[in-house]
Amino acid sequence: MTAIANTPGRFRDLPGPKGLPVLGNLLQMPLDRFHLVLEQWAEQYGSIFRVRIGPHPLAVISDREAVQKVLVQRPNGFRRTRPLEAAAAEMRLKGVFAAEGDDWRRQRRVVVAALKLARLRLFFPKLAVTVGRLQQRWERAADSGEPVDPCRDLMRLTVDVTMQLAFGVDPNTLETSGPVIQRHLDKVFPVLHRRVNAAFPYWRYFRLPSDRALDRALASLEDEVGEMVRATRERLAADPGLRVSPTNFLEAILVALEAEDSGFSDAEIFANAGTLLLAGEDTTANTMAWMIHHFMQYPEHFERARREVDDVIAPASAVETIDQLERLPFLDAFRDETMRLKPVAPVALLEPLEDVVILDHMIPKGTQMAMLLRHVAASDRHFGNGSRFDPERWLAGSETAGCPHDTRAFVPFGAGPRLCPGRNLALLQIRAVIAMLCRNFDLEPAGSPGAVTEHLAFTMLPANLSVRLRRRQHI
Repeated sequence: MTAIANTPGRFRDLPGPKGLPVLGNLLQMPLDRFHLVLEQWAEQYGSIFRVRIGPHPLAVISDREAVQKVLVQRPNGFRRTRPLEAAAAEMRLKGVFAAEGDDWRRQRRVVVAALKLARLRLFFPKLAVTVGRLQQRWERAADSGEPVDPCRDLMRLTVDVTMQLAFGVDPNTLETSGPVIQRHLDKVFPVLHRRVNAAFPYWRYFRLPSDRALDRALASLEDEVGEMVRATRERLAADPGLRVSPTNFLEAILVALEAEDSGFSDAEIFANAGTLLLAGEDTTANTMAWMIHHFMQYPEHFERARREVDDVIAPASAVETIDQLERLPFLDAFRDETMRLKPVAPVALLEPLEDVVILDHMIPKGTQMAMLLRHVAASDRHFGNGSRFDPERWLAGSETAGCPHDTRAFVPFGAGPRLCPGRNLALLQIRAVIAMLCRNFDLEPAGSPGAVTEHLAFTMLPANLSVRLRRRQHI
């Protein structure tokens, strides 16, 4: 038994909100506000409490030390919840994100090698071209006066970037209607979110229209990815030099699989390619959208970021090298503060592999646990005036002001062995896009700023975010 605390109490004795017979607290937690309800209850019931989703108990934890220890003890002590693994497997998406144990170790080794930083440096010119297309799209919107939906445009960008990096295919959804693959991707996360948090696996017995739409989307995705795998294998056979210097994720992963004889199946290749597409689309795009929202809320920070970008890339109108993006400390601080208060994953769902003591209470093996990552990061105990948006806290020397600044409470990409392997790609895209925005545009809300709300659909996005762009004058 893993010990995180002493003198354990019983799990069933934990405090928590009252629920209904059979349904438990299910009706009190709408899926799109699931995280907000749990955070409100954490204020009432403390750093560990108990709720029930139908017949399934859920331990809710918002203590920094407990969360950190759970994260770093993965995969040996804790794992993703079995409902998440089962849902991902049913969707044929049990890649490195959802896999556990030896499956995860085998897949992780190959995926990390395929996404190594050196390959991202070689990829940067293609990223710069794609960011330039987004700039042109936004220039047309600025000239027409039409408001922009940042979430939608940024998802187009991240799909374009991810497909080029993953498959060597340029879909160019920013300048065309794009391939159907993006419409397929849009159907996955909402259904996954609903299934992971369902009290009963209804879809195994009857299909809703959204479930049938998902089935069609996944079948089409599998066909399209399968065709790209076949084309990539033919390209590798025709050009042996690609085995020495792969040009994209799929080439790298196929070469690594042959070299290591790792036994990857085509199904696992699809699962990891699909995972990369989904993670690249939603998480990175939503982080950038939240940054744009905060720029409009705090124009003084936008001006400061703009001055920093001007100093780095002047007299050019765009970033020209990856090294320039590494000289933007305030932009990075603004990004980190955005991810602290508006993380795309405010809750992490895990379960222990054996009975475990957490915060003086015994959590039985297999019990689902919700780790309130945003609630921890926003706590005054870990960051001074934790609910305040303050990028300055991330800059060198700011911790000397006497305020708490515990970076262990900030885990936007996870922690420990299961740190997100796509972290470097996400940070590179964020820097490139936000630097382009600061350099070339003024922005203002196209609707009421108060209309922007947090909407959880597996990842957290800014609903109702609409922006009016203007070309920047006198650069």
